[in-house]
Amino acid sequence: MTPTRRRSDRDDAARRAALLRWYRVHHRDLPWRRTRDPYAIWVSEIMLQQTRVETVIPFFERFLARFPTVGALARARETAVLTAWSGLGYYRRARNLHRGARLVVREHAGAVPQSLDGLRALPGIGAYTAAAIASIAFGVPAAAVDGNVVRVIARWDGRKGRRDDPALRRAVTARAEALAPGPRPGDWTQALMELGATVCLARDPLCERCPVERWCRARRSGRPDRYPEAAGLQTPRKEHRVMLLVRRGRRVLLLPDPADGGATVAPPSMAVSRPPAARRAATFLARANGVLDPPRGPLRTIRHRTYSHDYTIEVWEVAAGSDQHGGNARWATAAGVQRLPARAATLKALKGL
Repeated sequence: MTPTRRRSDRDDAARRAALLRWYRVHHRDLPWRRTRDPYAIWVSEIMLQQTRVETVIPFFERFLARFPTVGALARARETAVLTAWSGLGYYRRARNLHRGARLVVREHAGAVPQSLDGLRALPGIGAYTAAAIASIAFGVPAAAVDGNVVRVIARWDGRKGRRDDPALRRAVTARAEALAPGPRPGDWTQALMELGATVCLARDPLCERCPVERWCRARRSGRPDRYPEAAGLQTPRKEHRVMLLVRRGRRVLLLPDPADGGATVAPPSMAVSRPPAARRAATFLARANGVLDPPRGPLRTIRHRTYSHDYTIEVWEVAAGSDQHGGNARWATAAGVQRLPARAATLKALKGL
């Protein structure tokens, strides 16, 4: 081994020790960090996909109270699972989690697989999620590489390139895999994530608070925010929609929502090319649902943003002629919708009406 390599290994060991000491003292107290139950950690990692930590916390606690074990989740009806997920979005995650729980019960006697290959065989679990579960729940030295980890390691090594560059991702992943073996693999995984989420921020890194800044090449450059370079921003697509509340007394008509493949329910709605077309759209929706009277509205207009869309939704209403609708239609009060699987935009549109 060359002197340079020995020095590099010593630096890596010292950096690991410093980061783990910092994490022990400064980590956020999150509910999924109070357990090593692989099922609970699995649930948390699925919920955290494309969703902010503060949003996930109450959903995680309610979900675990409703389905405390993998067996309880496997035995549940899909409707109950989707209802518990209601408002968190990306409902395919809930369906995959439910399918995965049934697979674990059927093929693994209810024990969550410990190997990376076994975890990746479950629906909805990719390389990152498998590594996170394996390291945190089972102590497997696996590299869980998300956007935070890419940023942290790229800065440590002074790697340039756009953060969405596949070559940079491959280089950082290889480095993360080399760093993974060592003491406390689960804490190491979470410490990297925590550093990226709370200190090594994308725009304004708090280098003066960083426990490993002495080993950071980006810090020594004087412009750590340039490592890595920002990815091209995806502007959410603007979409104007009309939602029609077909009322029967205090109840409204709900249909399977095609935006989620029918996993959730919502009042009839459709996109319009421009706001002046809203009345025609509301009339079309009324007639499509057996109502000839002209709709009234808009009662309110709401904005709802996701990663990919910026929605403006006009809410209209019309009295139903009858409550006889076939197929999967159902009727519920605005309060009752809160107990059904519904997207956040639907809940926002119906709030208080």
